[in-house]
Amino acid sequence: MFSFQVQRHSTHLSGKMTLAGANNESKNGKDPPHQNHEEAMQASTPSGLSDLQMQSTEVGEITEMPDYEMLSTSAVLHYCKHKILRPYLRLLGVMGLKPMSSDEAERCSFLCIFTNLHTFQVIVFMCIGYILQYMACFRRDRGFCYKAMQLESQVIPNSGREHLEKVFCFGNIIFSYLVPSILHLVAYLYTVYLFRIKENEQLQNLMERAFLLSSNPVNRGNQRKLVRILWLFIALSLVWIIMALITVNVLMAQESIAFQWLEHGPYQVKIILKVLLIVCTLWHDMVQGTVITSYCLQGQLLLAHLYFLRGKLLHHTLPSIDWMRELCEFKKLLKYFNDELGPAVCIYTVVNLSWAAAGTIWLFRYDNSANVQSNPVTWIGIINVILWILISIVPFIQAARLTTACSMIQSIGHEVRVRPFVYQSTPGEDLDTILLYTSSLKMCARLFRVPVTGRYLCLLLTIGSILILTLGQCQFF
Repeated sequence: MFSFQVQRHSTHLSGKMTLAGANNESKNGKDPPHQNHEEAMQASTPSGLSDLQMQSTEVGEITEMPDYEMLSTSAVLHYCKHKILRPYLRLLGVMGLKPMSSDEAERCSFLCIFTNLHTFQVIVFMCIGYILQYMACFRRDRGFCYKAMQLESQVIPNSGREHLEKVFCFGNIIFSYLVPSILHLVAYLYTVYLFRIKENEQLQNLMERAFLLSSNPVNRGNQRKLVRILWLFIALSLVWIIMALITVNVLMAQESIAFQWLEHGPYQVKIILKVLLIVCTLWHDMVQGTVITSYCLQGQLLLAHLYFLRGKLLHHTLPSIDWMRELCEFKKLLKYFNDELGPAVCIYTVVNLSWAAAGTIWLFRYDNSANVQSNPVTWIGIINVILWILISIVPFIQAARLTTACSMIQSIGHEVRVRPFVYQSTPGEDLDTILLYTSSLKMCARLFRVPVTGRYLCLLLTIGSILILTLGQCQFF
């Protein structure tokens, strides 16, 4: 508003000066020095105001991020870093997956030593949690699993015969506690290696490229929309972690917890171990939720990358050769997504699916080691199984969405070939080149080295629904 008022006032003044110059010329004849001075004043005033207006617009781009005009690269990167990148990198730093600071000057300083020590503390903390879960006979698929074994009876004078019982964990120790704990820890160590030791900047690179591609009038308002979607994934991960924490606390409140080897230990020690069990289990869920959320965030950024590239090609705002170069960079990012980040999610998915399947079998009373009378089905047990099912299928859904977007890019050459107005002046040979290039693309999201598509997920969902309906009709439930 300020720049508009100043510009209007300067226009009015320049009009008056022009009229005055014309009157002086008609009365006094030619006056070259005075006329040149007036022309210099008229030429300099609008240019100074335009510079002031450009500076104010640049500041507005950095702070308010308008979505209705072409933005500068610095403003886009500033918006990306402050809205999503830096907060999420701090979250990864808390989980021990990233350095607390990305400054080059601080990589070999005291802060670097502190971050490495923090990662080591996280690993030790997770190992303590695995040990406490076994000591308390706590399984993530069903809760606490105790079994009483009767020992030799003793004859006590004036009291008759007393039966002694010992409480221990039932179930296979290797498959119930050891193997899931090792897989869970290996997935975290692999993620630490991927994010810390290799020192790759794939997440930052992908996020910055996606935001830069969105900074054009075609993708108007998509930057704010992308930020909201990314924070939505983080919020949903937080909701899952809170629900898992609630289930653990309710399961602990329903049972009288007895730690192995400490049955006759002090009461204060048992309380400390219970608190440590809750905190360590919460930390396990936070680490796992952070890794899977990182996978979903990068999948969403790859989706946005493809949709922005599609918009640029359809509206011809990017030359075809540059568009092909951008797509080659996307293929490198997709390869990292499938081959580097995918294995960590696959390991967590194996553990989560095993817990979901074991919990479902336990709920339906087909577990041979469970005692139906002593372990009734509760609503918290059902919620626990649902949580493991949800976190298991989320990576597959995100991968299927990304594969669908890749298929869309493969067919975009046909859309470009038949657009009469946008590519009216483009030679037919260039359009045929785009058509052949996009048709020959082979891109998809993979999990377990297998392409994940929506049709496969729908097929599995249909088979599962038919199986549940059939078993229900045969009174298996």
